[in-house]
Amino acid sequence: MIHYWGVSTPVPTGKRNARMRQTVGDMVRSLAVVLGVIGLIMLLTWRPSPDPIREVDPLPQFSLASGQADFPVVIPEIEGLRATSVRWQPTQYSRDEPVWHVGYVTGGDEYLEITQTSATNEEFLKNKLTGIFGEGEKSISNENWLVFEGPDSRALVKVTPEVTTVVSGTVTLPELEAAVNSLTTSPDLG
Repeated sequence: MIHYWGVSTPVPTGKRNARMRQTVGDMVRSLAVVLGVIGLIMLLTWRPSPDPIREVDPLPQFSLASGQADFPVVIPEIEGLRATSVRWQPTQYSRDEPVWHVGYVTGGDEYLEITQTSATNEEFLKNKLTGIFGEGEKSISNENWLVFEGPDSRALVKVTPEVTTVVSGTVTLPELEAAVNSLTTSPDLG
């Protein structure tokens, strides 16, 4: 190499540079191999995302609760409801009295819940009605129900000496009334 003022100038050696023989086709083939490996990894590790709503069958717990409860246990019969939670057990607020709870997702992706217990203490109701306020009474199916409304949810409550029943959720008040009208002690098992 010849140097002029600190700058070197390349001198041809007569040998071909190996990098000069690479073509666009070589680059495309290399890229295809890399993308193929990435695609294979994605294919092997891909899992379909499950439905975020896990359905449960409320009827076994309903039968258990109906056999043990000192009150008529009810369940709604509305087309399109998907049960997502069901329990027959005491809660922190029910003073060791078992609570019948069944939660649903409606056809419109709203929440509906039925809760019953023989516990009539104020603490239980305060917990169930957190964030919603009394709006009066409403006669539904010839029974008086207390109406509670909040910004995101509402509830209908009936308190008798034997049982406290709460029908609540994010559904509209007419949908809650329809749920109350559909409550049955003998659901269709078919």
